[in-house]
Amino acid sequence: AEEQALESQASVILKGMINAAKADGQIDQSELEKIAGRLKEADADDATRRWVMDEFKGPADLNQLVRDIPDESVAAQVYLASLFAIEVDTQAEIDYLQQLAQRTGLNAGVVQQLHQMVGLA
Repeated sequence: AEEQALESQASVILKGMINAAKADGQIDQSELEKIAGRLKEADADDATRRWVMDEFKGPADLNQLVRDIPDESVAAQVYLASLFAIEVDTQAEIDYLQQLAQRTGLNAGVVQQLHQMVGLA
């Protein structure tokens, strides 16, 4: 049961990264490389890599992502992973992050700490 919970949490975090990469309507090479790097660090198997590629093909779905996030702790992890996945350089990405924080109940202090962790003002 614990292993299944960890796998579910990892899946939600990956979905967050993928949705963040899709937020501006295009997934650039840098975003792909960041997500691929996370998969490699996690020693992801072929099935997981195929699942990620399938997720890239579909549309971003913030509603489903928010429903899949079980609590504030996982919400913070998803938000942080989203920050790692993208260069926050478009209004669409800023809007996505704001919506993610708001809809998952992350308060401004937590969001500020997460931004500081990745070197964003």
